[in-house]
Amino acid sequence: MRPNAIVWLVRDTCRLADNPSLTKATLLARSHNALLIPLVCFEPRRWVDQQFGLARIGLHWIRFRLESLRDLEQSLIDAESNLWISAGEPSSVLDSISQSLSVIYVVTDYPLATEEYFENKRLEESGYSVVHAETDDLFNESDLPFPIKSLPDTFTKFRTSIEKKVALKPNAPLVVPMLTPLHEQPWPRPSKWLEACQINQEKFAATGHSGGRDAGLIHWEQYLDSRALSHYKQTRNALEGVNQSSHLSPWLAHGCLSTREIWHDVLTYESAEGANESTYWLRFELLWREYFRWYSRRMGSALFCAADPKRKIQVPNGGELDWVNWTRGTTDCLIVNAGMRELAATGWISNRMRQLVSSYFIHTLELNWRLGAAWFESMLIDYDVASNWGNWAYIAGVGADPRGGRAFDIEDQADRYDPDGSYQKRWLGK
Repeated sequence: MRPNAIVWLVRDTCRLADNPSLTKATLLARSHNALLIPLVCFEPRRWVDQQFGLARIGLHWIRFRLESLRDLEQSLIDAESNLWISAGEPSSVLDSISQSLSVIYVVTDYPLATEEYFENKRLEESGYSVVHAETDDLFNESDLPFPIKSLPDTFTKFRTSIEKKVALKPNAPLVVPMLTPLHEQPWPRPSKWLEACQINQEKFAATGHSGGRDAGLIHWEQYLDSRALSHYKQTRNALEGVNQSSHLSPWLAHGCLSTREIWHDVLTYESAEGANESTYWLRFELLWREYFRWYSRRMGSALFCAADPKRKIQVPNGGELDWVNWTRGTTDCLIVNAGMRELAATGWISNRMRQLVSSYFIHTLELNWRLGAAWFESMLIDYDVASNWGNWAYIAGVGADPRGGRAFDIEDQADRYDPDGSYQKRWLGK
């Protein structure tokens, strides 16, 4: 008789603490006297697939995810468990596991977009019982003051509804559950994993972002210790500076830290240092992230193909000059060029710069927003499907709060946020 097993399918949550999926999987394993198998399928769809001729992932994302998974692996080993790693599709990997173990449940995160949804459907069609948990959301769906199909069309209405419901608060972060022992995986490490391990770490030293929970906690703790949170609202639009904005997005996108942890840490900080508009504003930004997550679930596949009849999709490999100049940072606009070169070098640019380069792309070059979103997906170290595609559609005026889009006066923005030209000099070498 095959031993029972519960599989925790790791997607974008590379941590043990405050992990409802892991907690649920652990409880199921104990109640069924089963092995708990943490399994990561090394993003096979992102390795293989392309969109509009663009790669789905870039080296910055790969490096950060690899570091985050290594950190997760070590945390599991320290807890007498392990991380099984494959480069195959989850259904095929589970079929292999099922040859020697009886997989009772597959536990994973609540699907955020269509790929994860259809991946779960394939697992169910293969005969596996899939259980999901709202792992990286601030709020549970059942606690929201509206059904998802009636999600407000604007962030302001969403935020107002949330804040009016006084009893609605993010749950306290969960502690790390007691794991069951697990031996090493019964197959060799996949070649994709081994190839990724060869990435030259020195090439990425200038990014300032290292993957993994430990690195995320170190960054967040020094940010709080510096008391930069107390003036976050005044500095968050700066184009550079490690403590000008929170720089939490890479660790949130890869699930090394949780939004609930950040939310409650801000409340603790306010108790000790005092609350003001800046401390509130960081939680305000977390609500924006939350809104885009539920917006993504409401929209489904429409998130990626909202109509923009004025601008056709043209495959970048066709070599359109405006497209090439934008991606290379060789346009007629210096501040845009600086931002695009920073993105290429580090995989990260500030939120203000993301708005400027996307506005220039859509409203000045008049290119289709979906191409820009796809480029960001292939470049960003902190790529997040909901925030990336939601924000691009918002700037284009075809997404949430569609009021004709957000067209910025680029030169005015440059004068305001780079008055001495130091940011441009840094990235343009002038």
